[in-house]
Amino acid sequence: GMGAVLGHNYPFYLNFKGGKGIAATAGLILSTTNVWMVLICLFAFLGIVAVTRYVSLGSLVVVTLFLIGMVFFGSHGAYGFGVKPPYLYEMYGIAAFLMLSAFYKHKANIVRLMNGTENKISIGKK
Repeated sequence: GMGAVLGHNYPFYLNFKGGKGIAATAGLILSTTNVWMVLICLFAFLGIVAVTRYVSLGSLVVVTLFLIGMVFFGSHGAYGFGVKPPYLYEMYGIAAFLMLSAFYKHKANIVRLMNGTENKISIGKK
């Protein structure tokens, strides 16, 4: 999963400039976490985008929730008996790396959010 996200963020055929890592992370969330984590991330994203109309903010919150959820559900045994602590720590590290990578790739969006100049999505007719 981490390789797919890195490949979307830094494709070699585009001189290592990409930008679909959040979409790949969404696929990773759908495939690797439990149903509760998927629902939490989905409703958080939809709620934040509906209220603020900032997709970038919703995306950054989701990757943060992904890390928090991985640690919470992993420490409570939600990933089954086959996932022992060394592998759990690896999962935590990958989730943390993906979160930091998302924040790094969105640094311009974060500046625009702080300045109030980030683009909002428009729904419906103007």
